[in-house]
Amino acid sequence: MSLTAAQRALLYLYRDADRDGVSCFDVGEAIWPDRTGRIAASGGGGDYAAQMLLGRLKKAGLVEHAPSEGSTRWRLSLKGLRAVRALRSAEGQP
Repeated sequence: MSLTAAQRALLYLYRDADRDGVSCFDVGEAIWPDRTGRIAASGGGGDYAAQMLLGRLKKAGLVEHAPSEGSTRWRLSLKGLRAVRALRSAEGQP
């Protein structure tokens, strides 16, 4: 099963984001590790693309801002957690 970038982002947040969340740079690096070019962060992490993806996921109610001092941190919302559970169930994972 081929996963979309949104699905990969949700699974990444499920695995790696605690209640304090992760940065959009972390998400971009995990989702597009080989991405380079104009819209990518200098380290190839796809920072701008991750911001746009996370914004769409937030609008859909799947992610939320985690409390932080400084830059925005991201984590799954309850709706996002349910979506990940459904996705993992469809893949046959517990």
